[in-house]
Amino acid sequence: MPTERGTLRIRGLAKWQMAKVAARAKGNGMTPERYIRHLVEEDIAISKQAKITRFSGLIVNKHDVDEREIDQLVERSKAKHHLHKSHVE
Repeated sequence: MPTERGTLRIRGLAKWQMAKVAARAKGNGMTPERYIRHLVEEDIAISKQAKITRFSGLIVNKHDVDEREIDQLVERSKAKHHLHKSHVE
């Protein structure tokens, strides 16, 4: 639990994970703290946008969309998410 407003401590990350965070932060011209904040803000913004965006609004040309293609895209995204999640844990 944060000790002061605006402070976040992350426990349980391995040294190699912290090194990856630092490297990605540096590659993006940020401090590790700013990089983590950026990721959290971006995640919150995406979640908020997803809640207000209708699926039909995502499809530019509705007549050329094949439901099987959408299903495959969803399944690939799920697999990628689960693969990424298993490497993080």
